[in-house]
Amino acid sequence: MLKHLDPIKAAVFSGLVFAIGSILTPPAHAQTTIPVGICQSTAQGPAKFATALWKGAELVLQSANASAGADGIKLEPVPVDIGNNDPAQARLSFNKAFQVNKIQALICWGTNVMVQNGSLIDEAGVAAFTTSSGVNVVKNSKLTQQIEAVTTLQCAVAAKHVKERYPEVKTFGILYVNYEFGIEMRDQCEIEFGKVGIKLVAAEGHPNAPADLRAQTTKILEAKPDAIYLAPIGGGTVPLGIRAGRELGFKGLFITYTAGDTPDVYNLKLAENNFFFVSHDVPEGAPQSVHEATKSYGGYVGMGYDFAWIVTSLAQQLKQEGKEISGRNLITKLREIQTVKTPVNEYRFLPDGNTVRPLALFSVAGGGRKLEQSLTPSQLQ
Repeated sequence: MLKHLDPIKAAVFSGLVFAIGSILTPPAHAQTTIPVGICQSTAQGPAKFATALWKGAELVLQSANASAGADGIKLEPVPVDIGNNDPAQARLSFNKAFQVNKIQALICWGTNVMVQNGSLIDEAGVAAFTTSSGVNVVKNSKLTQQIEAVTTLQCAVAAKHVKERYPEVKTFGILYVNYEFGIEMRDQCEIEFGKVGIKLVAAEGHPNAPADLRAQTTKILEAKPDAIYLAPIGGGTVPLGIRAGRELGFKGLFITYTAGDTPDVYNLKLAENNFFFVSHDVPEGAPQSVHEATKSYGGYVGMGYDFAWIVTSLAQQLKQEGKEISGRNLITKLREIQTVKTPVNEYRFLPDGNTVRPLALFSVAGGGRKLEQSLTPSQLQ
């Protein structure tokens, strides 16, 4: 069990190098540094995800640093700015991270960011872990591996839960961010909810980081849906959507995916009734530090922790086998192993870049998330 660590802002990382020490035992004369990139964003929702990813990675790296030897293999976290989920800005930052910082692994989100820069990732030979739910991300890069559940699975899990727990729901509307990811989520949820007999009766798109959602919500409510699925890129847009609906008199069910797994949603009183989201559980046996950080920073803490843990574990195995610790070798080793169990989660990393990972369903109560149901990879697969 890891010792609890006080919160430290992600910016501290830019000047720090954390040793991995006793996990990896190279000869005394050798020292290897593995730069790893963690995306950062100015977009309202993803900025919160970025903080959670940093915090999760920090827990692994500082724990390893506490027992590190002077000549151990080291991880060097590198912030990678993708702006307002902007593929062009991401390309500039990726190039710098690849060419100047020489990162070997990356964790990033944004369906448009990752799809449009997939070839760049492959050219650089970087092991990319994506938190995007877009099904097309791994199709555009041979070295990109999902670490998040894709839209198809997110929608299927939500639809099954509604069918079982909310039998009165026969129709739904969807409020989605009007670009590639949101459109994909809209289409996949229509299919998956349709499979269980719940009909899509209205869909309205909104721009990234909207100031208000009343106009779109009003149009959806004209169709009298029993439930509304929120498919933004995350963060503040989820409470904005819930507020708009409740203020306009909607008393039905609100649903979202991991975008709703943030403290601003936990602290929203309006979310304590007729609302649930699909996201990542932190099981009882996980390090206490991950539990505590999740309360403060949201559900992406566990994903940041797992990213850092997996990279260090893969690097250890490559070192023991006398192989170069490179992005290509990290991904190759990962797909050879396939099933990886971290102190938090169990993943099945498939050779095509897709991944089966645990999911859970949560409601909100008392300023925190309340676990309703956990789903293992076996149940999901």
